[in-house]
Amino acid sequence: MKRIILLLLILAPIIAMAQDMNVKDTTLFVGSRKITIKEREGKIKVKLYEESSDGDTIENDQIFEGVYMDGQSTERRMILSIPFTKKKYKGRFEPHYAGLYFGYGNLGDGLSLNNADGIDLVASKSWEIGLNLFQGALTLTPDHHWGLVSGLGYSYNSFRIDGNKAFQREDGATVLASAPTDVTYSQSRLRYNSFRIPLLLEWQNRLNNRSPLFLSLGGEAEIRCWIKSKVKYDGHERTLDKNLNVRPVGINLLAQAGYNNWGVYLRYSTFSIFQKDKGPELHPVTFGLVWHW
Repeated sequence: MKRIILLLLILAPIIAMAQDMNVKDTTLFVGSRKITIKEREGKIKVKLYEESSDGDTIENDQIFEGVYMDGQSTERRMILSIPFTKKKYKGRFEPHYAGLYFGYGNLGDGLSLNNADGIDLVASKSWEIGLNLFQGALTLTPDHHWGLVSGLGYSYNSFRIDGNKAFQREDGATVLASAPTDVTYSQSRLRYNSFRIPLLLEWQNRLNNRSPLFLSLGGEAEIRCWIKSKVKYDGHERTLDKNLNVRPVGINLLAQAGYNNWGVYLRYSTFSIFQKDKGPELHPVTFGLVWHW
């Protein structure tokens, strides 16, 4: 951080010289960092690049951007994290999305979570596990308290159905059907996988100038795939049905809170998991713990 501040102090007289000399584009190299200065329509834009740790070209890791116009300036810092390589950005905005999480799930009907649309779940055995693979952030305020966070995540959801019933399709619609008279399900599950892309507004504040306390809230696009209704009886697990009229794309509301690398989350699907008029009205809800890297 001290080196970046020193570089920015060095930039100040260079920017002034560029204004006086009417220089349109300038590129400087200071150690492993690259600085570009461009002037367009009375604005001077300064970008600072840092060489990435894996040896990629320095243009691939932009860490600072400043725009100077009429004596005023705006700044923007960008952060991109990949799995298990999280850097600590002391004094800077540190996003919280990438990580590993586990939570218990339920299927709601609006605000009701008990026997929604006649579906009885075993709550202690209904869960999701997920891996948020990548994250990126855009700092919004100079004090590094506010930022926008996005990324890419993957999840696996499994809902345990109680009552010797299972989801299957009948006459083109998905229903919760009872097992045949001579069959008793020891397990019945609805399973699906999904890829998730969030857009979160995050607030954070470092305690004693150390790790941050954070809160975030926003939306999450969810692409569902590999949906199955699984049952187990006579000691064998079977796929009962795959074509369940599941809505392939959903929108979740996601809230997170925590400190440093640990947090809790609440996720609620605003759309029913099944297509309209082709299945029961059920909204997945999950709550759990997340470890951010």
